[in-house]
Amino acid sequence: MNDKNCIICGETKQLSAFYKHKAMADGHLNKCKDCCKEQNKLREIELRKDPEWIKKEKERAREKYYRLGYKNKHKPTPEDKKIAIQRYKDKYPEKHNAKNKTSHLKPLIKGNHLHHWSYNEEHVKDVIELTEKNHNIIHRYMKYDQKIMMYKTLSNAVLDTREKHEKYINQFIEK
Repeated sequence: MNDKNCIICGETKQLSAFYKHKAMADGHLNKCKDCCKEQNKLREIELRKDPEWIKKEKERAREKYYRLGYKNKHKPTPEDKKIAIQRYKDKYPEKHNAKNKTSHLKPLIKGNHLHHWSYNEEHVKDVIELTEKNHNIIHRYMKYDQKIMMYKTLSNAVLDTREKHEKYINQFIEK
């Protein structure tokens, strides 16, 4: 017997679709993982309406943050940060150069980022303005090729013109 009925949705699913629970006869909870997740989501939505619960949850999270020492784990010391920045500058001098040459350029909308589609000298001042969120998203779908100082798609197609670059990134940005 590798199947079980969920008491919430009524579907018959494999045991792997149920959380383990030692107190149950077959060793698995009576509601499937999907239903458990949905119930937890609905419960949290209800709880978030209570300001007292939000206050307690913030205190709990803050206590956990300090108890587990996350402050030291996730925040580099000023010295470590300087070392990391210098290492990046040494590895990508063309990016550092481009940033210096475009430091006087300001985005049209406050908070937006300027994205270099190419780090070649002739293109260094030609930038694309993006929201911070979209800028972070598009970098997941591109690879930087330091030899040609341009980006490539994940399938290795070179984005050697601004038009190609914009067409490619428009597939991934949120309008």
